[in-house]
Amino acid sequence: MEVQPLRASAPDAYRAFCDVAQQRRWVPGVKKVKVVRSDSSGRALEVFYEFGESLAYALVYAWDDGGHKARWVPSSGVGDGVSGSVWFEAAPTGCVMHYQLEALKGRGQEHEGDVVRAFVEFIGRGQ
Repeated sequence: MEVQPLRASAPDAYRAFCDVAQQRRWVPGVKKVKVVRSDSSGRALEVFYEFGESLAYALVYAWDDGGHKARWVPSSGVGDGVSGSVWFEAAPTGCVMHYQLEALKGRGQEHEGDVVRAFVEFIGRGQ
């Protein structure tokens, strides 16, 4: 698990993380992000990701707005992909990001840290 302080409130960091349209700006190596399925309010429930020439997968998301948490698992029938969770908790100078991957199919061990560092930089740039 990666834990990182952020200079943003928990609700703001959570909203930025959940903004699938912005993920191409910060998710390491992503070439394409496409929402496959959304809920009635337009929130992405399933998202297709493409990384380079040989890695592509779809993830299914569950969102907990009140707890500033998200979970994801590979879509049904997907061989590659990651499963994990993120949550943001309030801290005196912003919030703390907790990011954990449970399965790394198709990704290296360094992926967890790379994602967290990229998100911290994205937040630092003011999105």
